[in-house]
Amino acid sequence: MNQKTHSHHNKKNSSVDAKTENWLIKIFWLTFAKLVEIVGEYKANQFLNEYREALALWEEYTRDTKSRVIVTLDGRDTAGKWSNIKRVTYDLPNARFKVQAFWKPDPEEKFEYNWFERYKRYFPWEKGWITFFDRSWYNRAWVEAAMWFCTEEEYNWFMSHVNEFEKDDIIDEWIKFIKVYLSIKHQTQKDRLKRRSDRIRKRHKISPIDQQAQEKWNYYTLAKARILELTDSEHAPWLVLDSNEKFLSAVEIIKAIINTSYEVSRMVSNELSIDLSPNNKIARTSMEELKNMEKKGDLRTMKQAFKFVW
Repeated sequence: MNQKTHSHHNKKNSSVDAKTENWLIKIFWLTFAKLVEIVGEYKANQFLNEYREALALWEEYTRDTKSRVIVTLDGRDTAGKWSNIKRVTYDLPNARFKVQAFWKPDPEEKFEYNWFERYKRYFPWEKGWITFFDRSWYNRAWVEAAMWFCTEEEYNWFMSHVNEFEKDDIIDEWIKFIKVYLSIKHQTQKDRLKRRSDRIRKRHKISPIDQQAQEKWNYYTLAKARILELTDSEHAPWLVLDSNEKFLSAVEIIKAIINTSYEVSRMVSNELSIDLSPNNKIARTSMEELKNMEKKGDLRTMKQAFKFVW
């Protein structure tokens, strides 16, 4: 399927007359708008399933290797960290991956290298394993900084040691590393937060941090800009993904996993005729994202400094 011609946005906000609307409700118990939404979701899943099949082929050919993979997903609240993981791992056998999320750190975990050890203990040490982090060690420079949960000393120590940590404890240990930042619009977050409060099955996700996400948007923008500028490295570059349409960002994560093996990615491309090159409408480098932020005025409206605890 051609990605450039396939888009979840292809569905138009069409309307129908009252007679047709009543007929749809009578026959299908659905409004026209809901019917369009269902068809859109079906097409999105068809597109995503093509890449899930490719990931299954990758899993088949790498299960007996010593390949180990870490995928970290960071981003604003409601950016789709957990939902992207669910979409990516839908067909992966449970024996090949684990998902790790974290509660509030204990006081001893907040101290210098203990912060990294908190996450390191969940690295994939068995061959053929993938670990997905639903928020990573960047929580220190992200949520903790934006929400004023850490000291300036803790923040500065993290920022001056994180690149070294990733090189020494991930790359030099021959672990493949995919470092993802999920980017969403201000309005997207507002809409998703409202859906969380409106839907019973999503209310468990609501937290005091969520409730301040919009209020502290510009602090989070500062955190994002500093992270992309200072922690993008040759050995661990950021993969910035537009996550306003979650199924499209999930496809890009699947591509990145498959592309950790040149041999397997070439085989997948040949056998399934699937394009594994990044979709430049969805995937960006940190430098490209920073340029986009500058162009949109985000860097002018963001806060210029954090408010740290003492």
